Amino acid sequence: MRQRLSPGRPQTATLPEADHADEMSIDYAARHYRDNHDKFHQHLHAETLFMTGSAKVFRETAGRFLDIARQGPAFVATPNYPHYCTELHVGDGILAHARELHIEYCDQWPD
Repeated sequence: MRQRLSPGRPQTATLPEADHADEMSIDYAARHYRDNHDKFHQHLHAETLFMTGSAKVFRETAGRFLDIARQGPAFVATPNYPHYCTELHVGDGILAHARELHIEYCDQWPD
């Protein structure tokens, strides 16, 4: 599939306001129940990370992804903070088989 893709071109996207879960409506305690199936699963294929999960887990974490998309491009890097990021931890109760997921925005990715 990657061979058929073109190199692409830079684009700017306008993000609408998200229809994501209200912080008050999220049942954080339920995330730690044994039968909780609302978790992210990570799969790495051809050096590409695929994240799958229920609509509920994507809806409840949409704010973190949108924050990076909105704030990352305007972020001014410093030696102490070289990129704009957020993290999902195993203690959050939303990661299936990972200890941590570090999501970052970088203006220039290394080759």
